[in-house]
Amino acid sequence: MSGEEEKLKEQLLSERKRTFWKVLSVVLAVFLAASFVINFSMYWWPSIPSSPRPTEGRVYPLNNHGHYTYMNRQEYLLNVSLSWAFPALFFPLAAIQHFLDPFNQKRRWRLVPPPRPWLQ
Repeated sequence: MSGEEEKLKEQLLSERKRTFWKVLSVVLAVFLAASFVINFSMYWWPSIPSSPRPTEGRVYPLNNHGHYTYMNRQEYLLNVSLSWAFPALFFPLAAIQHFLDPFNQKRRWRLVPPPRPWLQ
């Protein structure tokens, strides 16, 4: 292979990697937003009563600023899993955006330039 062909092949692989990280970033961002919206909206679900109902299985308290509502086991497990899913999605997304920069955010023009290094 000539030098040009190798450079073209390397650029193509680089673009494929960038596309992979872009797709992964979008998927993580969508799931992150969905987990936040669902978990945040649980406090206003109309089906959650304000007193425990053991016959319906609504014995898991959900504290909303001192006002308790009671969830069933399925709602409770959804609440717990989404509470754990948020950081499990946020930190990988933040690391991808910071270290890999798949959308080239660091190279874009900014209205306010970043500060210069302290020692020059």
